[in-house]
Amino acid sequence: MYRILIADDEAYVRDLVAKSINLSTLEIEVVGCAEDGTQAIEMIEQLKPDILITDICMPQLSGLELIKAVKDTGINLKTVIISGYDDFTYARTAMELGVTNYLLKPFLPDELFEVLGKLMEEMENNTSLLRNMMKLQNHFDDNLMFIQERFLKDILLNKSDKKNLIEEGRAIKLELKAHYYCCGILKLQTDAVDIKWNFSNQNLIEDFLRIIMDEYFDQDTKNYAVSFHDKQLAIIFCSNHTDVFDFYTGLRTSLEKMNLSFQKYYNIRLICALGKIYPRLEQASCSYEESLLVTKTILPDQNCVMNYEEIKQHMANRSLEPLRNRPQELEGRLILSIRLARKEKALSILNEIIQYYESFDLTSMEYVNMSIFGLVFSLDNALMESGSTFRIWQDEKMKQYFKDQLLCGTLYETKLMLEDYIIKRCDEFSLIISNQSDKLVYDIKTLIEHNLANEDFNLESASSQLFFSANYVRQVFKQKTGEGFTEYLIQKRMERAGELLQNPTNKIQDVALSTGYSSQRYFSSCFKKYYGYTPTEYKEKLQTDK
Repeated sequence: MYRILIADDEAYVRDLVAKSINLSTLEIEVVGCAEDGTQAIEMIEQLKPDILITDICMPQLSGLELIKAVKDTGINLKTVIISGYDDFTYARTAMELGVTNYLLKPFLPDELFEVLGKLMEEMENNTSLLRNMMKLQNHFDDNLMFIQERFLKDILLNKSDKKNLIEEGRAIKLELKAHYYCCGILKLQTDAVDIKWNFSNQNLIEDFLRIIMDEYFDQDTKNYAVSFHDKQLAIIFCSNHTDVFDFYTGLRTSLEKMNLSFQKYYNIRLICALGKIYPRLEQASCSYEESLLVTKTILPDQNCVMNYEEIKQHMANRSLEPLRNRPQELEGRLILSIRLARKEKALSILNEIIQYYESFDLTSMEYVNMSIFGLVFSLDNALMESGSTFRIWQDEKMKQYFKDQLLCGTLYETKLMLEDYIIKRCDEFSLIISNQSDKLVYDIKTLIEHNLANEDFNLESASSQLFFSANYVRQVFKQKTGEGFTEYLIQKRMERAGELLQNPTNKIQDVALSTGYSSQRYFSSCFKKYYGYTPTEYKEKLQTDK
């Protein structure tokens, strides 16, 4: 129901208009009638009508003066002018005041209704437009965080097609104008199962940023963060420092203060890898790529902040470039240590392996990832053949590692994951060993199986690794197994040789080397003594029996 106020100095006009409206079917209510413009102003302020019908010529305050006075107060209403003057001057002044609806005396009720009908339709359209605009605004506000997140991710990934990132950011309430820009990867490391900040939720990211902005960063540095993974945060640091050195030192100091506080109050260690500093927002993607390389490459030391330039220089100063292959000798020693349940030794060897991969340059991370994956599967297969019943797919931490590694994995997280895996496997093999009738016999057999290809392996070398005298090892092994050490070693080598020769593509010389014989002639002699056939005859017999 729309509300109308009538202003006219002639009573019969006021009564006629009011009566006509009240008898009509229009959804309009006459809320008051004023005798002049001054009274009309007071009633408008009090009654808040939607439509004003006013005579153009009234004492004290004319209709045009009334309309201007209402306009000056900021009250928004529609106006209809009743006039006996068909004068262009009045019409032009009224148009300047925003009036487009007229009734010329004398007028019929139908003419009044036609004008009011158009006004109602116009107001209904305006109301609908405002309603839709409000919905759009609410929708925009509800999705603003998502819009900002998508915008920032496009900047970091260099996917934005916007010509002016600063202005586009301002349109979505991001103040990105600054003198310098630097990107960082922030990771929170803790042993706690439940951590307050899961960075997959942008609302929690905003909460986190509010905390660190208020507590640790100065007013010249603004932070905007998004997450590509729930375990790490990508941050764009926007600085208005006039000196790049001041920006970097202030940034580093703030992050170090954060680390101390987080360790003290949350038992969380903070690590931040920083890319280079750039003067243009469009270069933020370069800084982000550099920070990713740093966080994937380096094992964190006591410092919580790692800088791309420092790491790059550190690697450039290294005198030796590692060979591009997996450290197989170390891997073999690691497998042996796990099978012997030597936990501390296994962890020490793992540390050597991780340090080896840390020595690779920043561009080799794809190779490092694949090599470590290969190491994990080699461990699993070797331990399964040695009696382990636990597979990597049963380890929840290992499954999560494979899921995360290519996205945001670091060498440090790889080290922690493998340490946990090795400890579990050592505990498993400790139980396996304890169920053997004699641990020493188990260790001897394990060493023999591990050294079948080692020509120099013998009783003395086995004894030295087990920290017993050769005579004691010989006696215990003979007593428990009924076999001599050397005889058992030869038996295992011959069994391995027989298995290898079942593959027709394996050459006899290669089989000999794989079972600890550098001399093919001596190997053939031992083989015939054990099987009754030379290796060549043995291969031919296998083909004939098929």
